[in-house]
Amino acid sequence: MERYKITLADGSSGDEFFESDSQAILAATAANGGSSQGLHVQRYDDRDRLLPTKLPPGGHRGTRCSRT
Repeated sequence: MERYKITLADGSSGDEFFESDSQAILAATAANGGSSQGLHVQRYDDRDRLLPTKLPPGGHRGTRCSRT
């Protein structure tokens, strides 16, 4: 598990552990009311430096687009 720093749009932040960047982004988006606007998700490296994660273009909405 990796440690992540999540900063929400309102400026509040906290550290949590997740298995992957994707899991951290999904959890952060849900905690931010389903929006990635103003959201920052960063992963700590082995020297406690913060590395940015990549939100998909346009942000992450937590839903999948079904193709029919």
